[in-house]
Amino acid sequence: MRPAHAIIDLAAIRHNYRAAKTAAPKARAIAIIKANGYGHGAIEVGKTLSPIADGFGVACIEEALELRESGISNPMLLLEGIFEPDEMKLVDEYRF
Repeated sequence: MRPAHAIIDLAAIRHNYRAAKTAAPKARAIAIIKANGYGHGAIEVGKTLSPIADGFGVACIEEALELRESGISNPMLLLEGIFEPDEMKLVDEYRF
């Protein structure tokens, strides 16, 4: 395999989110940052977008908890839902 190197441009991510919102001004847009922001750093991307994002989509409750614990308070959508009944308490407590 050839080595890969990615440069994460948070300003470009913010710009692209704003561009998408501008294209559909009456719509709400959830930024999907599951799987660690697809390897781009979910917390860093979340903090960059939190002032402007309508919400975030994450794969699982563990990802949502990580974002909440980092101070991100935007609405969050659990794309996979929950797997255990006791997770409902966390959903209510953290407003997922």
